[in-house]
Amino acid sequence: MKLTQKIGGVALALMLLGGGCSNGPSVDVAGQLAVIGLPNGKTIQVEVARTPSERAAGLSDRTSLKGGMLFCMGETKQQNFWMLGMKIPIDMVWIHGGEVRGVSAQVPVRENEDWARRSSNEPVNMVLELPSGAAKGFGLEPGVMLEDTNSACG
Repeated sequence: MKLTQKIGGVALALMLLGGGCSNGPSVDVAGQLAVIGLPNGKTIQVEVARTPSERAAGLSDRTSLKGGMLFCMGETKQQNFWMLGMKIPIDMVWIHGGEVRGVSAQVPVRENEDWARRSSNEPVNMVLELPSGAAKGFGLEPGVMLEDTNSACG
């Protein structure tokens, strides 16, 4: 095979791989949205992060959050989140089986602290990230039940 053919093949492969890159949402929104029922009877639409890569990307590098993001963790355990690349303050709602087990309210953005961590106080299997202040506004506190989180995580 000629050197020019090899270089052309490599260039084509790089173009094809680069075509899937984007600066948009870290979760493929198509088919990845769910509606969660709140205790006040209202609902919110959230992005759902089910896979390890979706959970790892989370809200990194976002400058806004519409609705929220539900992280389906798979197993029930104390969950640990790093806030790598966070640009917006959020509320973190720790959930087990649809029941709110705790809230980390108004988690700040800290410059030069890319590896700041937040952890649940007890075993949970879901985490809902909301715009800062939303958890209080929605009446989310320990013991409150949320509808449809279990089916969203399927």
